[in-house]
Amino acid sequence: MKKLSYLLLLLLTVITYGCAETEQPYVGYIVVEDAVLPAAGGSTTLTADTDISSPISIEVEKGADWCTISIAGNKITATATQANTGIDSRKAIVYLRCGYREETFTVTQQYEGQQYEIDWSDWTASGNSVQANDGGGYPSLFTEERTTFWHSNYSEPVPLPYEIIIDMQKEHTCYKFRIGRRAYGAINYPSVKTMEIYGSTDNENFTKVGGFTFALPWTAPDGTVVTGNSALIPGIEDVELEKPVTVRYVKLVITATNTSNKACQVSYFKAYEKK
Repeated sequence: MKKLSYLLLLLLTVITYGCAETEQPYVGYIVVEDAVLPAAGGSTTLTADTDISSPISIEVEKGADWCTISIAGNKITATATQANTGIDSRKAIVYLRCGYREETFTVTQQYEGQQYEIDWSDWTASGNSVQANDGGGYPSLFTEERTTFWHSNYSEPVPLPYEIIIDMQKEHTCYKFRIGRRAYGAINYPSVKTMEIYGSTDNENFTKVGGFTFALPWTAPDGTVVTGNSALIPGIEDVELEKPVTVRYVKLVITATNTSNKACQVSYFKAYEKK
């Protein structure tokens, strides 16, 4: 009996070792990037990266009648056959099969009226007042971090209005601007009371295109009356333009603050366009 147990143990060991040493057959790879199509409709061609010699077969998920796919070799053309007039983008999943390998990629169609944040990676700013050693100065206007910020100069203060001129390096047709408020943890600083926004193509002739006023005391949606820095204060101020403007330079003019010493901060500036 004991000898039988040893034999069974040996057999199990051999089986386990044999399974561990068995490799799954290599079936190759196929990679296709996701596609984005405009709201009005149109096509884009993608390249399937694969080491499989077998032909590629494709299938679009059911219900995505607006999306068609054609293929020639490793070139895949995705087409939106109709405009997307909805209030949101729509997606279609495309199923690929090449040999024994199966993968998917997604086709997204944008929607009419969709706005896109303009890349700010090369933007610069200047102005008539900045405390460069507090908050990070002008470069802080082009980062997502709201705990860094432009701060008006309190070492050598200048009278209001404070001006910040942003150079977007090239012209953009803008539909909306977004102003970020300074944050400290969950607390937001409503230090800017009134801001006027101007646009220009040449940095000489500016036209007013928008602005906002956020005065204290302010009543929050829950009925709380806010008189200073608070987590109830919105972290951003969106300025929707009455009509799109084509500008390269944007001037932020702060004409009033909610602080007794006239100091204020802006954490970031964003601009939005349509594609």
